[in-house]
Amino acid sequence: MSNAKILKLSPDVVGQIAAGEVVERPAAAIKELVENSMDAGATAITVDIRDGGLSSIRVVDNGSGIAHSELRMAFERHATSKLRTQEDLAHIGTLGFRGEALASIAAVSKVTLVTRPAGEQSGMQIVNECGVITDIRPAACSEGTAITVRDLFFNAPVRRKFMKKPAAEGAQVAELMSRMILSHPEVSFRLLMDGKAVYFSPGDGKQDSALMSIYGIGVLRQLHRVEGGEQGILLSGYVGVGEAARGNRAHQHFFLNGRAMRSGLLSQAVEDGCKQRVMVGRFPMCVLYLSVPFEAVDVNVHPNKWEVRFADERGIADAVSNLVADALGAGAAQEESPPLFAPPPTPPGAPAQVFRQEAVARLTDPAKSDNLQPPVGPDRMVMCSPSREEGMVQTDTVMPTEVAEGAAELQQISAAEHLPELALRPVQLLGSAFNTYIIYESGDVLCLCDQHAMHERIIFDRLMVAYQEGGIAQTLLIPQAVQLTYREYGTFMEHRALLSAAGFDAEEFGEQTVKLYTVPMMLGQPQAEHCFQEALDQLATTGVLSDDQRVERIIQSACKHAVKGGERLNEASLIALVRGVLEGNVTPTCPHGRPLMLQLTRNELEKRFQRIPG
Repeated sequence: MSNAKILKLSPDVVGQIAAGEVVERPAAAIKELVENSMDAGATAITVDIRDGGLSSIRVVDNGSGIAHSELRMAFERHATSKLRTQEDLAHIGTLGFRGEALASIAAVSKVTLVTRPAGEQSGMQIVNECGVITDIRPAACSEGTAITVRDLFFNAPVRRKFMKKPAAEGAQVAELMSRMILSHPEVSFRLLMDGKAVYFSPGDGKQDSALMSIYGIGVLRQLHRVEGGEQGILLSGYVGVGEAARGNRAHQHFFLNGRAMRSGLLSQAVEDGCKQRVMVGRFPMCVLYLSVPFEAVDVNVHPNKWEVRFADERGIADAVSNLVADALGAGAAQEESPPLFAPPPTPPGAPAQVFRQEAVARLTDPAKSDNLQPPVGPDRMVMCSPSREEGMVQTDTVMPTEVAEGAAELQQISAAEHLPELALRPVQLLGSAFNTYIIYESGDVLCLCDQHAMHERIIFDRLMVAYQEGGIAQTLLIPQAVQLTYREYGTFMEHRALLSAAGFDAEEFGEQTVKLYTVPMMLGQPQAEHCFQEALDQLATTGVLSDDQRVERIIQSACKHAVKGGERLNEASLIALVRGVLEGNVTPTCPHGRPLMLQLTRNELEKRFQRIPG
C-alpha cells in the first residue's frame, strides 16, 4: 500500500470514469441518443455512422427539441427533464431518466447538437468537446434534434485500444438498431452505415411490419402469434419453434413497457412454454412485448438499463410460459416420426381398411371377437402383437407348436462384437415390458433392452456412415436465396472461406441476401437455409465452425426419428431391433451415452430367489 495522499479526482477524470459506465462502445452511445429521441416524442429517427461509429455518429429525430434556454443544462451531469422526486423512481415510464447520457458522451468525444423546438422560428447549435462547451450560436434547421458525435474515445486511448474493428462495432450497432426497431413499431427508423442503407422500418405501429423489416417475410411466416394476459401482465408478439428455432439465444427479443431488455428469467420461461417443440441444443426464437405496471418492475438496476428486476419473478415467468404454451397449442398433436417398420401384411384378398376395422372390432366388440377367433382352451395360447400403425393391436390365435417354431427362428440371431458374453449364443425373444423395454434370453443371461436407445444407435451409425462416405457437399437443384440480418451477413462476408470448406458454397445476392448453391451432404435441401443460419450463429459466437455441431445435428436427427419409449411395436419390429444391434457390431450405448441393455444372469436370479446360497 502506498503512502500517497487521498485527493479528490479532477472533473475530467471523473467524467471519463462515469462515461465508461454508460458509453462502453459506439452502440451504447447510440442507444442513449436514440432513447432520448423517443422520449422526446420522435416518430422518425435516422442513425448514420461511419467506421462502426468510431469516426462519426449522427442521430436525427423529429421530436420536441430542446428549449434554447436549457441547452447548457442538457450537458450537465445528472440533469434531466424526466425525474423530479425520489418517488418518481417507483414508476419510471421513460426510456432515459438518469441524466447522464449527453454528459458522458461529450466527456469522451466531440459533440455538436443542433435543435429547434416546435413553434420556434430558428434553431440553435451547441458544441461540446471533452465535456467543455466551446461554442453556441443560432442555426438553421428543421424541427427536432440532430446530434453528431465525432472521434469517440479520442481522449481515452486505453478505451479506444480495446474497441473492435469497425465491421465488428458496426455489427453491434446493427444488432442494437434491430432491437430498437422491434421495440417501437410506431417509430420509423433508418440505419445508414458508411452511406449504405441497412435497415428501414415503416413506423406503422404493426409488430409484424417491424419484425419483417429485420427478418423478412420468410421468417415471419414461420412464427406463431402470442397474445393474452395473466398474472397482471399483458403479452403479445411472436414465437418460433421447429425450423424457426435457432442455435443460440441471440434471436430472443424481449421488450418491457417499450424498453428493450435482456432477461434470463424470460428466456427460460419461453423455453419452458416451448417444451417438446424445440430439438435439444436449439432455442426458440421470439419477439415478445410485455406490459407491466411501472411499480411492479425496477429498471434502475444498471447504468446501461438492459437489466430489470420484477417484483414477482415467479408470477411473471409462469404467465409468460403459460401464454406461450397456449399460443403454440399445447394440446395439439406433436410431429410424428416417419414409420420405422412396414405395417403388418394385409390378409390376401382383404382391403387394408377393412382389415384394420376388423382388428379394432375384435378389441371393442365381444360378439365380433367371439366370431373372429376360436375360444381359448388349454391346448391353445393367445399372443397379442402390438403394432405401431394407428395404435391398433392385432390379436392372433396360434398353437403352442407355432410359437416354438417362431422361437427357433429367433435363435439364428448372432451377437455383436461389443457384447462378447453373448457371442454365438442362441437368442429367444420373450416380449416387451411397458412398451419400452425388450426382453430376451441368451443362454443363461436375461437381457432388458431400451428400444429407443437401440434404434437411435442404429440410425446414428447409418447416418454417420453416409456422412463420412458421401462427400463434403451436394449441389442444390435450385439455388436458395437466404435473407440475413446485418450481423449474419457480416459473419458470412468475414468467414466465407470457412463456410465453403464446411460445404456451404454461397455468394452475395443483393442487399443482405446470399444465394446458397451447396450444403453439407447430410443436410439436404429442405434444411439448407436453416442449417446455414445455424452455422452463421456459431461463427458469430465462437469464430469457428467445428464438426461437433454437425455431429450433434446427426444425433438429434437420430433421436427424433427413433422409436420412442412407450410406443407399441409388433413382434417383428422387436425382433428387427434386437437383430440390428446384435448383428450390427454397434457401440453398446446410444449416441447420448445411455446403455442399450442391462443383463441379469441366471445365477444372480437364483441367488435373489434363494434357490442357491448367496
